[in-house]
Amino acid sequence: MRIISLAALSAALLISVPAAAQSTQSGTAATTAAQTTKLAENDADKKVCKRLATSGTRMAKRVCLTQDQWKKVDDEVK
Repeated sequence: MRIISLAALSAALLISVPAAAQSTQSGTAATTAAQTTKLAENDADKKVCKRLATSGTRMAKRVCLTQDQWKKVDDEVK
């Protein structure tokens, strides 16, 4: 009796999870679209981290700058 109850409960949970996930996907899509638009506007302010090799050590140094700052660094190096 106990095993049958456990099996029925497990089956009910397996059936209900996809239905719950399906209803939240439409709301998530709208939120993701709004976030993408917001990120496109703030791409210049987004931090990008790179590991730079330093002389005298095998450890790379991590440097985080905005995309605009990286462009300026690249222009200075060239």
